[in-house]
Amino acid sequence: MEYEIRQLWIHQDSRQKELWQSLLRSCGIRPEQSISYCAGLYQQNQLVATGSLYQNIIKCVAVQEEHQGGKAVSILLSHLLSTVVGNGYSSCYVYTKPQSSRSFQELGFRELARVENQLVFLEKAIHGFPEYLKDLQKQRIPGQAAGIVMNANPFTLGHQHLIEYAAKENEALHVFVLSEELSAFPADIRLELVRQGVHHLPNVKVHPTGDYMVSSKTFPSYFLKEDSQVAKIQASLDAVIFRDHIAPAVGITRRYVGEEPLSEVTRIYNESMKEIFEGSIDFIIIPRLEQGGIVISASRVRALLAAGKTEETKPLLPKTTFAYLTSPEGKALIQKLKQEG
Repeated sequence: MEYEIRQLWIHQDSRQKELWQSLLRSCGIRPEQSISYCAGLYQQNQLVATGSLYQNIIKCVAVQEEHQGGKAVSILLSHLLSTVVGNGYSSCYVYTKPQSSRSFQELGFRELARVENQLVFLEKAIHGFPEYLKDLQKQRIPGQAAGIVMNANPFTLGHQHLIEYAAKENEALHVFVLSEELSAFPADIRLELVRQGVHHLPNVKVHPTGDYMVSSKTFPSYFLKEDSQVAKIQASLDAVIFRDHIAPAVGITRRYVGEEPLSEVTRIYNESMKEIFEGSIDFIIIPRLEQGGIVISASRVRALLAAGKTEETKPLLPKTTFAYLTSPEGKALIQKLKQEG
């Protein structure tokens, strides 16, 4: 019997959403909210398989048991891949259980990293991870090198303090700014503000992360049994990729982070990274910079901007970030923050 692919409008149609959720749960998968496209595979008007996308990430793939091992999976995955390409992406990613990895590898996906027996991260791309690493290798600086990863949403004096501290202790420092478009400040603006804010430090190189360091918003939790697992496994995946690929490309032997005693997720993240890095990368936590007895944070800056208190952000920001906020482009972004806040 022939299969038919249909788009599922799970955010608009409650009936379709119920069918979709029911199929996922029957396969031991939890429904996710971060979905931009959802497809259903039907046979005789019955939903027998489903798969979703968030941008260029495949997620929430579920196939009824009696349709596994046949052509249903390849039809569904081929459709999702075609949709990704049709949406203008040159790369596609998937996080899946180790036992499901082979189905993706048969479609040309390459394994980038895995966490024990819990998660495999794969890529299918024209210019993928090897190209990203080659570009990084070209920017390698001789001597002891350290690394920092940040979102910088936006770049604050706290971020600058962390970078200056690490730059002073090492001959080279590589700063990676998250490339995902999931922040109030666009990725290209965040990257540029970091570059401007460290211009006075000749031994610092600033890089985009590409698709190789993920945020909690795109990291899939749908096949993990408990929420408590999510932060630990995401941190472990990020740490494995950093330890095995990114650090060797530029010679990093130290990773710096800012202390964040109030965040349970950050505590789990830091513990997981320290565990993965043990014996290969020194993991260094430094105290956060304070202003007025309160830690300087990007969230504090965004809250002030949303409240229309731009001038009050001045003591929290490098001159370059504040100059951007008072530019026409920055003012337009602040207006958007106010509307969303």
